[in-house]
Amino acid sequence: MRRSRCLILLAGFLALPIAVSAKGRPTPMPCPDDVAASLAEMCPCEGKMQPDGSMAPYKNHGQYVSCVVRFRNQLRKSDCPKDTLHTVARCAARSTCGKEGSVVCCLSTTGTCNDATPGNAIAEGVCSNDGEHACDTDADCTTSRARLAHDDSTCAEEGGTSVGSGSICTACTTSTTTTSTSTSTTTTTL
Repeated sequence: MRRSRCLILLAGFLALPIAVSAKGRPTPMPCPDDVAASLAEMCPCEGKMQPDGSMAPYKNHGQYVSCVVRFRNQLRKSDCPKDTLHTVARCAARSTCGKEGSVVCCLSTTGTCNDATPGNAIAEGVCSNDGEHACDTDADCTTSRARLAHDDSTCAEEGGTSVGSGSICTACTTSTTTTSTSTSTTTTTL
């Protein structure tokens, strides 16, 4: 009887390291064609997918970041570019996911264009707020940046536009517009 207890305990101790190491090491997976779409499927910002198909909100922001890091760790042994894997975790940390009420706030600034002949539809100048961006008019120099705000009203007070939940990495786009004008002349003879 004593001997069988010892064998059971020994078998249990031998199985323990296998179970622990299997839990600690993520299963590698091939790099998906669209990492962002796969991430949104594996770790939706709204919460954790439950076995019954329902969504349970994250208790806090850390739970969401943890989900993303586990996904990233599965991709580490794949052929995914290393900078993509770094960006995945960085963008998750800079998101509203798991932060109830938080929103991504887009703030826009317009620079000036030093084009000598503005409005001719040829970008011959550069923007005051981005020396590498070619421009034709001041409208071509509009840039946007994103930040997290506590709520919609805080974003509006800062002069921004709320775009809802998500990450600041992909929320705001810089609009670049090239304008062209046409003029017509009417001559009247008296």
